[in-house]
Amino acid sequence: MTVYTLRIELGPNPPMFDPDEGEEVRCDIDIDETHTLEELHEAIFEAFDRWDAHMYEFMAYDEDGMATRSYAMPENYEGSPSWPPMEPEQIERAISQVGAGDESEETKERFRELRRNPPQEGNAGETTIAALNPEQLGWLYYQFDFGDNWEHIITIEDSREGSLDGDPEFIETHGPIPPQYHDPAQ
Repeated sequence: MTVYTLRIELGPNPPMFDPDEGEEVRCDIDIDETHTLEELHEAIFEAFDRWDAHMYEFMAYDEDGMATRSYAMPENYEGSPSWPPMEPEQIERAISQVGAGDESEETKERFRELRRNPPQEGNAGETTIAALNPEQLGWLYYQFDFGDNWEHIITIEDSREGSLDGDPEFIETHGPIPPQYHDPAQ
């Protein structure tokens, strides 16, 4: 069995707080391959000192930075496509707009296929870390609270043989954790 150290970095949204220029806000969590994305969500919720539950979603990206599948929270899981299918003209426009002209034909064709035929969304409550194929995973995008849009980038920092007894384990925080809700009086 494998234990992964995940780095969860707070993204630029929502722009409700002003950390020192260039200062990262992140936390590290140990999780083993048997834990689910729902358990990862709960660990992030605690690590970032949140108290009011909201909707969330994960999106897996490969080593080329291409979105490969979305994972809905169990209460919202419908088995729908990960994203709406795109028409060929939309796909080609997307390739040109993101500056992917230098990518290999194989990468562009993979992108075309994923956009024409999106994979079925996964259920975060049933998807284990092992099912994400961590060795092939580039990173995860995690969005919490679709109103305030808290964005996070999750990367694998380390892995080792072993297992955890119980829940994922919080390791450390770096930077000022902003409050879940901005106090306009401040």
